[in-house]
Amino acid sequence: MDVNFKPYKTGMFTVKEKYPCGRGDSKGRNHVYYLCQCDCGKEFIVSGDELSRHPYSCGCTPKPIKGKGRLNDWALGYDEKEHTMLCMIKPTRAVYSNSSSGVSGVNWEPRRKRWRAKITFKRKTIFLGYFKKKEDAIKARIEGEKKYWDPLL
Repeated sequence: MDVNFKPYKTGMFTVKEKYPCGRGDSKGRNHVYYLCQCDCGKEFIVSGDELSRHPYSCGCTPKPIKGKGRLNDWALGYDEKEHTMLCMIKPTRAVYSNSSSGVSGVNWEPRRKRWRAKITFKRKTIFLGYFKKKEDAIKARIEGEKKYWDPLL
């Protein structure tokens, strides 16, 4: 057992202990094994190679599909007096999972402490402005969509 190892959580399980093995492979790497405990309560041991592939659980729960993103918060019923986002005609369209606003083209700019709105049209990114309120940035994004995309619909 490695005394300097600090337990950590990844996916649905906690890596509790590290057990270096003295034997190495032909490339000179030592084998390492980890004692883990899943959220379901099951304890299991994985090798360092298996852990580097980022398993999600002990097998009790499948790993979520990567790259799907999350549904757009404003696509699912945002109307507020005809301010429906034109790009969100398809309610299944997803935004990136790391989106800070839940709206395409609107994100938090920490350096300026403002919300930034932008739109991409014909492979060009058009800056729509910085705003103190998230709602104002969303309205600017909607107006940009009406200005640039409405003639195309």
